[in-house]
Amino acid sequence: MDDQNFLARTHRWLAAIQVKHPGIVLFVALLTLVPAGLLASKLSLKSSFKELLPDHKPSVVEMRRVNEKLAGASTLTVVITGSNADSLKRTIDALSPKLRELPPEYVVGVDDGTRAVRKFFEENKALYADLKDIQQIHDDVEERYDWEVQKAAGTALDFEDDDVPDLSPEALKKRFQRKVDDANKKSPGVDGYYIGEDGKLGAILVRTPLGSGSQEAFQLRQQISDLVAEVNPKAWDPATEVNFTGNLITSAEQQKAITDDLISVGGWGVGLILGVVFLFFLRFRTLLAMGVTIGVGCLWSFAFAYLSVGYLNMATGFLASIIAGNGINFGIIYMARYVEARRDEGKAVEEAVLIGHLETYRATLAASLAAGIAYGSLAATDFRGFKHFGIIAGLGMALCWVATYLVLPAILVISERIKPMYSKTEASWRTRLRGVYGIPFAWAVKKFPKSIATVGALLGIACVVLSVRYFVNDPMEYDLANVRNERTKPTAAGLLSVRVDKIVGRLGQDGKAIVTDRIDQVKPLVEELDKRYREAPPDQKPFEKVVSVYDLLPDQQPEKLKLLRQTQDLLNRARKRGFIEDKDWKAIEENIPEKLAPIGIADLPELVARPFTEKDGSRGRVVYIVPKEGRSVYDAHYLMLWADSYRDVKLPSGDVIHGSGDSVIFADMLIAIGEDAPVAVVLSLLGTILVILLAFRGRAAGWATLVTLLCGVAYQIGTMALLGIKLNFLNFVSLPIGIGVGADYCINVMKRRELMGDRDLQRVLVETGGAVVLCSLTTTLGYLVLLTSINRAVQSFGLAAAIGEITTIAAAVLVLPAALHWRAQRSRRGEPQQADPDPGEEKPGAGAPEKPSPTPDKAAVAE
Repeated sequence: MDDQNFLARTHRWLAAIQVKHPGIVLFVALLTLVPAGLLASKLSLKSSFKELLPDHKPSVVEMRRVNEKLAGASTLTVVITGSNADSLKRTIDALSPKLRELPPEYVVGVDDGTRAVRKFFEENKALYADLKDIQQIHDDVEERYDWEVQKAAGTALDFEDDDVPDLSPEALKKRFQRKVDDANKKSPGVDGYYIGEDGKLGAILVRTPLGSGSQEAFQLRQQISDLVAEVNPKAWDPATEVNFTGNLITSAEQQKAITDDLISVGGWGVGLILGVVFLFFLRFRTLLAMGVTIGVGCLWSFAFAYLSVGYLNMATGFLASIIAGNGINFGIIYMARYVEARRDEGKAVEEAVLIGHLETYRATLAASLAAGIAYGSLAATDFRGFKHFGIIAGLGMALCWVATYLVLPAILVISERIKPMYSKTEASWRTRLRGVYGIPFAWAVKKFPKSIATVGALLGIACVVLSVRYFVNDPMEYDLANVRNERTKPTAAGLLSVRVDKIVGRLGQDGKAIVTDRIDQVKPLVEELDKRYREAPPDQKPFEKVVSVYDLLPDQQPEKLKLLRQTQDLLNRARKRGFIEDKDWKAIEENIPEKLAPIGIADLPELVARPFTEKDGSRGRVVYIVPKEGRSVYDAHYLMLWADSYRDVKLPSGDVIHGSGDSVIFADMLIAIGEDAPVAVVLSLLGTILVILLAFRGRAAGWATLVTLLCGVAYQIGTMALLGIKLNFLNFVSLPIGIGVGADYCINVMKRRELMGDRDLQRVLVETGGAVVLCSLTTTLGYLVLLTSINRAVQSFGLAAAIGEITTIAAAVLVLPAALHWRAQRSRRGEPQQADPDPGEEKPGAGAPEKPSPTPDKAAVAE
């Protein structure tokens, strides 16, 4: 009681200040928007799935460790178009050295073709040849040498030259060159340059540590543009044009598309919500007042989002329309009571402001508490997709409530001083139009109470069965494509990227990196992974292959070197004896160089070793695991199989190597959802049950409210089951929120019915039901607008949440009132019957100043 008195005194004090100094109150409130706007503007969007998992998750820890060790993965591709291949080569040769001179904070490597790689393999082709070919060459040289010696001594058998192996340079080159020629055929481009499209398109790949969309990324592009102007390729080919693509550019464009999508969704959501509010109050000043109020609440919310969380992720980026759709409901309740006091009761502005405060703050505070329980259940989980959603949305509801009682009354007082809101001549038609929200439901309940109650009960039973089957059959979404962005119209950089990919290739785009602690762990790791592959059933092979730096080195080098040195010795002896002419000797040396030495990791060219090179220059500790051919990386079932194959690998030494990547992250995300989602639902349900029992103090009306709520939630899940909607990391949120917000509607109707009785049930539905339907409609529109998002996970959340709103409001304003009306009819049998008034018909004296009607609430009416 003391708390209630304190709150009442606080609202009386606030109302007095707002009436006396509305301009000062509004100025102070608007002044807070300056720091709030600055803080909110600092929010960034992190769209990676790893941002949905807690920092301490092993897969997240390992992914960050890997990213810290590996060299810059971003690429800015300089695309050059010209009239012929020679001019493109000249431009590439002139520009590449200048690009390599750029500071290391901008450029960590420049790849202008495969010329250096070709040269390396050409120089070492003898070691890269197959051992059986080297053995055959050795045997042939030995046989030819012996025959030449015997021939010179006159002891050779009568064989023709064609009967003994050929020692000509062409014969040796044919054997040694086989692998080199095969590699060159697979090598992209023309003559070792990244040139294609019949010599009309060339490319230089600039590797950079910069992140996409950063200011430095645009500075790098400008620096390269300046270098191009300095080189001036138009001097030798006027048709030359230089453009840019690469994931540094396309990622920035994708980030911009997501940001634009969030702005578009939020803008449309707020616009539609305000439009519906205008149709209810039919006054532009109320629209302006509520628009400013909800704008203040939303800006405060995102300012505190920056202070509490620091950024937005894929689960929270679109919360603007959700906070607006739910947060505006407090203003609707206050405005409805204020309008009723001014219009129907003839109260002065000062009295109406105070009535609005005192007769709605408990109800709206209860609504805020119900929403807080729903969002709090999410904030209590470990999965950041749920946690951050709950924190930001929960704070948003509280701040929108504060904005309603701080800003809205002050705006109303100022507007009334400029021009009074109501006159006697205009009240009637607006009053009748406002009732349109509740009249259809009141008419249906009065006309078909038994049918609606019976059908509602049967549908509830059927939906409970569907709900059980839905969860038993695993409702999780395993198609990763259904939680990503939809394909949009390609940008100029995106189209260029497709053209460049055909020339450069997209090697290793899906392979995941595993970084060992020591180089001696690499071979045991590969052997253990290969063992797992061999032991897996044929239809459960987890990956295609494992690639390490050792796959780039010649195999069996000791055996090859021994044979090559023996072969070289035979050839040297053959030359000394005159069996090989000087003109042939130089060609033979090109195939078997005089200095033969094993090739180590440090000898590999930079372009070849780059995927296995860390930021500090260390080579060889990186291992790549490639997904299975024929299996989609968008299939979460396969991703979990793939992830489990390399998540933790124990070596014979006892060392454990951890792996990470998108596959492990997504698999962990599914596990986290499975662990945390039931917790959130149970917490929301228990908290809501507690609120209902406390609100009704254990009376039968409370149990009826609870059954109605469960019925509405069953309708929601049953509808999702029938529509085949799968649960993902985002739309799962709609279940605990649906429980908390749906309870609000049921409590409101039942509380008003307790105050007015069954005989006034039609009026309850017209007045309270209309206000509740409007509140639900604003929230539903906030969800439905999410269907316009480019992200499919956001779309699925909007659909699931909108279904929940519709089913819970239907249960509250149709099924529950129909059951109450039907029961009242049965209890009145044998009593003198009195016709109920038509829905929307005002009772004589209803709304008269001496007997004001109870306030239509969105939440529980205060005891």
